[in-house]
Amino acid sequence: MAQPGSASVWGAGGRWFKSSRPDHFENLLEKNLRIFYSTTSNLKNAEIIAKKLLKEKKAVCINLIEKVKSYYLNNNSIESTQEVIMIIKTKLDKNHIEDFLQSIHNYEIPIIIEIKTTAPNKKYLEWFLKNSS
Repeated sequence: MAQPGSASVWGAGGRWFKSSRPDHFENLLEKNLRIFYSTTSNLKNAEIIAKKLLKEKKAVCINLIEKVKSYYLNNNSIESTQEVIMIIKTKLDKNHIEDFLQSIHNYEIPIIIEIKTTAPNKKYLEWFLKNSS
């Protein structure tokens, strides 16, 4: 495995080599660290989802942000509810995280969005890679 800040890439001479080029590092990051955003109705449901993700090694870290007031349109009516935001840090691709969340989520139609990001700080990426293997 490449060290954070570098990537192992296939060279023109037919050999693997370490590269510190930012685009090579971004490619390594793209294959490893993904961040997803979802919401659920309350802390109990969020904790159930978070613990299941962690227990089954589907995620490395989940942030739960409580008491978020959401306003939305439903059949031309403005409604509001209190929710919990879940920020999920994982190696899973979008299809896998969607399948997993939809199988355990309490919402009939949960929002599941991948947040595109740049590289995190090197120490965090080291911790993430160590704990996601």
